[in-house]
Amino acid sequence: MIRIGNAQVSLERREAFVDGKPVLLGGRAFEVLATLIRARGRVVGKDELFNQVWAGTVVEDNNLQVQVSLLRKAFGDRGLIQTVPRRGYRLAAEICFDMPGKALGASPLCSVADTLAPLDEHLNVPVLVVDDDPSVRTALGRLLRSQGIPHHLFASAEALFEARLDSPCACLLLDMHLPDTSGLEVQDALRRLALPWPVVFMTGFGTIPMTVQAMRAGAVEFLTKPFDEDQLLTLLQAVRTRAVAEGRKWRHARQVEEKYQRLTQRERQVFSLVVDGLSHKQIARHIGTSEVTTKVHKKNIMNKMQSRSLLELVAMHNVIGARPEGLGGA
Repeated sequence: MIRIGNAQVSLERREAFVDGKPVLLGGRAFEVLATLIRARGRVVGKDELFNQVWAGTVVEDNNLQVQVSLLRKAFGDRGLIQTVPRRGYRLAAEICFDMPGKALGASPLCSVADTLAPLDEHLNVPVLVVDDDPSVRTALGRLLRSQGIPHHLFASAEALFEARLDSPCACLLLDMHLPDTSGLEVQDALRRLALPWPVVFMTGFGTIPMTVQAMRAGAVEFLTKPFDEDQLLTLLQAVRTRAVAEGRKWRHARQVEEKYQRLTQRERQVFSLVVDGLSHKQIARHIGTSEVTTKVHKKNIMNKMQSRSLLELVAMHNVIGARPEGLGGA
């Protein structure tokens, strides 16, 4: 939980409280607030806010002004968010990041998820090293520490998965041969968990078929031990930058999916027909209802999905990969 003056905010649960009472915030307003919190007092430019909050859409400046105004009103403090002329916005209040997980003995990765802004710049992206060889872990830990790169070391896949895997922004240095499993199986498990972490494989005796299999499965690179430290650091810079982009896409997809879950069965069906380009009359005929009812459904969809245009609605539909629903529902 993050404290801002007399307010508390949970980025993970997307909740906000003022003096212990819940504050109702729209999705856009909360994303603006979350972006400002992650900046930790830094001035956040309008372009950065638009990229974070309205990713992939074109919006007018007044949309941002409206969300900032809503936040100031919701928290009852016009000075909470400071407007910096010709630069952007910043949180003027002191931000305190509470970390109860450490006191409870939470795992290192849990701490990362609680304190790391998922969409921060690549310098904040942690490198997760998974290798059963203590000498390799020690050497890599020393190298990463010397460069100021946040990292966590795991001796097995089991140790990695015992940690809380809830941070979308990270990258892996993953040994191909681990006790009781393989790096490819770990990679597959991460994919099934929908974690978008870029993977760099390490091995002491790689083969061409193994390399091809790893790359086809989505690995970024395949390194044969021992590898040059400068080469590794250069690679990690690119991989961590990629991790930021993958984390953004993951977060955006999760937000769209959360909105989609608010739709009724009928609204999901209408949603698919709308993005297929059918008119209100055609949709009404297809689902056996009136045009007026169809328009009401479409309005509800736009509101629940927080969409301002058909173009944005189509983009959201592409993200969730929705398909036409059955005719059930009302």
